[in-house]
Amino acid sequence: MVSVEAKGVSKFFKTTRALDNVSLHVDDGSFFCLLGPSGSGKTTLMRIIAGLETPSSGSVYFGGEDVTELSPSERNIAMVFQFPSIYPSLNIYDNIALALRRETTDRNEIRERVMQVASLLKIEEHLNKKSHQIDFGILQRVSIAKAIVRRANVYIFDEPLSNLDTKLREALRSEFQRIHSEVRGTFLYVTHDQLEAMAIADKIGILNNGKLLQVGSPEEIYSYPANKFVAYFIGSPTINLIESEVKLVENIVYASVGDGHIHLGNKALELFQTSREPRKIILGIRPHEITLSREPVGNALPAEISFIESLGTAQVIELRNGSTVLRSYVDSLSDFREKEKVFAVFNTESIHGFDPQTEERVF
Repeated sequence: MVSVEAKGVSKFFKTTRALDNVSLHVDDGSFFCLLGPSGSGKTTLMRIIAGLETPSSGSVYFGGEDVTELSPSERNIAMVFQFPSIYPSLNIYDNIALALRRETTDRNEIRERVMQVASLLKIEEHLNKKSHQIDFGILQRVSIAKAIVRRANVYIFDEPLSNLDTKLREALRSEFQRIHSEVRGTFLYVTHDQLEAMAIADKIGILNNGKLLQVGSPEEIYSYPANKFVAYFIGSPTINLIESEVKLVENIVYASVGDGHIHLGNKALELFQTSREPRKIILGIRPHEITLSREPVGNALPAEISFIESLGTAQVIELRNGSTVLRSYVDSLSDFREKEKVFAVFNTESIHGFDPQTEERVF
């Protein structure tokens, strides 16, 4: 296992810029997720790191060594793709063993390593079967086994769970951290599913439109998004984004929300260090940070419940104040009703502010 670094990587396909000066460092032995929507550049970056694409500019390093001109085999990577890569003429044991033939010809070592990964992936009972005898979910476990049985520098996973049904996806997702801790390799995992990335990664790199927007732990990215896109892309239910105007009154920052106002925490005072003039802002607050009350309380906004979505163990309640629509995430045992008048109570310490022009987080 080695560290992975991309320095100033850009990629053009004719006139289309797929990657724009991306620099990224993945620590030796870490579990790193490249996360972004379709067309964000994550797969292109993965293919450049793997040696399947050549960057238009920039370099790739494994363990500090420049590997930009090396082939995938020379980089010693192991890959898992969206669809299982299985030889139908071989049984599952031989499919996994075949991946080892370049490393060793010792039959005892091959058998030991195959049985180890078969146990890790829980596929021992399928080793004597062929691909047409087992289901898609097991075949994808076999693909993972074929990759991790090797002693590779980097293990790359290109949306390996995207074609599985929900139950299989959840089952494998919960096992990936265990697999990583056993293999102890450098894992680079590509996905468009933010729940997947948040559940399994040590660190996440978020891409959009070919740009790397933020790198951090799941907790850092969730709690301190670098910009409006990251805040919107991460978290479920989606963050509330509110066009607002903030003003300073007796050293307290007030923000307009619909037809009312709320006061913000002390961190919003930074907006008025150079000027005390009111300014436009986009407020961001997650539905979990808005509670509901039937009685007026401090810093609460009157609102009407327009819609209630039941999620089984919780409810997402849509609120309206003037033209502003908000969502609150509450316990499923609440007895709120549509059309009911309530008060939305904001956790002001969890409110983010984004610049309307740059969309960067300013507090």
